[in-house]
Amino acid sequence: MVSTTLHLALLLLTGLQLNSVCQAQATNLLRNPDASAQSASWRTNGEATVERDAGNNFCFVVRNGGFFIQDVELPNGAAGQYALLIGRGSSERINADGAITGLPYLHGYIMEKGRPDRKEILDYLQGQDMRSRSTIMNEWVQLSGIFKVPEGANTIRFFLRQAERKGVPHNGSAARFDDLGLYLFATKEEAESFVAAPYR
Repeated sequence: MVSTTLHLALLLLTGLQLNSVCQAQATNLLRNPDASAQSASWRTNGEATVERDAGNNFCFVVRNGGFFIQDVELPNGAAGQYALLIGRGSSERINADGAITGLPYLHGYIMEKGRPDRKEILDYLQGQDMRSRSTIMNEWVQLSGIFKVPEGANTIRFFLRQAERKGVPHNGSAARFDDLGLYLFATKEEAESFVAAPYR
């Protein structure tokens, strides 16, 4: 009995150590992921600004379908690895009927960029937990998605957007984003472990 308990404790400790190593080795490929440098490294479209939230912390804010974009060049050897898009989002708007319009969501493309004027989208990064499902106004929740990087990919385009349901227009409400990240992991399990750990 003592031996079994000791064995389980050792397994748990090993798992925690591996998770710590995974967290320590993870490199955020996004530039200015927390808006500390205002909108530097991001392109904007429409109503997309950097503002202070209720806690006086800078964050990315989009309204009326505006969005932020950042193109991230992948390192050599990225093909076959797993890209994790992650961050936190909150919304001023929660629709009583469950419509998704106004909710924050992460979105992306995996691309092969050749000449500056030519880009081929290899995969669309969406679904999973990339959109907020919170039913509480201004509640910060984690958003994430894990995607395998295909051969030939050398760029990920990372979007911060607002969801929209057909027939339910935007009304000027804000969707906020912070603590964003784009990470590469050798296995899907490592990426899932990173998502499950307390973020930031």
